[in-house]
Amino acid sequence: MKHIILLAFSFAKRDFKERYVGTGLGQLWYILSPIITIFIYTVIFSDFMKMKLEIVDNSYSYSIYLVPGLLAWTSFSTILMRLNGSILEKANLIKKISVPVYVYQLSIVITEFGILLLSYSLALIFLLLVDHPITLTFLYLIPILFIQTIFALAIGVILSLFTPFFRDFKEAVPIVVQLWFWMTPIIYMREMIGDKYPLLLTLNPFYHFVHIYQDIFLYSKVPTFISVITVLTMSIMTLLLSAYLYKKMISTIKDII
Repeated sequence: MKHIILLAFSFAKRDFKERYVGTGLGQLWYILSPIITIFIYTVIFSDFMKMKLEIVDNSYSYSIYLVPGLLAWTSFSTILMRLNGSILEKANLIKKISVPVYVYQLSIVITEFGILLLSYSLALIFLLLVDHPITLTFLYLIPILFIQTIFALAIGVILSLFTPFFRDFKEAVPIVVQLWFWMTPIIYMREMIGDKYPLLLTLNPFYHFVHIYQDIFLYSKVPTFISVITVLTMSIMTLLLSAYLYKKMISTIKDII
C-alpha cells in the first residue's frame, strides 16, 4: 500500500510539472488562474450585485459569497472530467505497465487537491484585502475540502468505469456537469430556488458542500453536525460503491481498451 501511495504522489508530481509545459509563464498559471477568477468576479460582479445582496456589511459581499463555491466547483468539475476519460487516455500505459489503474486516478486527485488548497489560500488573501474577518472557523475548510475531493474521486471513478463501454459518456459528462453547476446556488442565492423547490437543494449533493463554504466565508459559521455527517456519509458511501464497481469491472475493462 505504501508503494502504491508513493507511486501516486510521483505521478501527481509529474502531472503538476507537466501541466503548463511549453507555456510562457509555466507553473505561474497555478497561481494566476485562481487570481484571475477571483479578480473577474470581484471587479465585474461586485459593483453590479452589491445593491441586490445585503448579506454582509462589505462592498464586496457578493464576491465573498461567490468565491468559495466557485473555486470548490472548479476543482470538483475538473476532477470529474479528468477522471471520466482517464482509463481511455491511459490505455497504452495500462496495457504496458503493471500498475493498478487507480494509481493514475489517485495522482489526478492529488494534483487537483493541491491546486484547490492553493486557490483557497489565495481566496483568504482576498478576504484580507477587502477587510473581511478571518477566524479559526476557517480551519474547518480543510477537512470539508478533503471530503469533497474524496466525493469527486468516487464519482469520477464510477464514470471512468462506464466510459469504455459507453463512449458517449466522454461527451455527455461535460454537459451534465454544466447543468449541475447551474442547479447549484453558486452564483445566485440559495433562496432563489430553495423557497419554491427545496428538493432541488436537498437532492443536490454539491449544494451540501457549497453551503458550508459560503457560511464559513460570509459569517465564520461553524458547520453543523448534521451538515458534516451528511457530506461525510455521502462521500463514504459513494467511495465504497466506486471501489465495489472497480473491483468487479476493471479486469473486463482491461480486455476491451
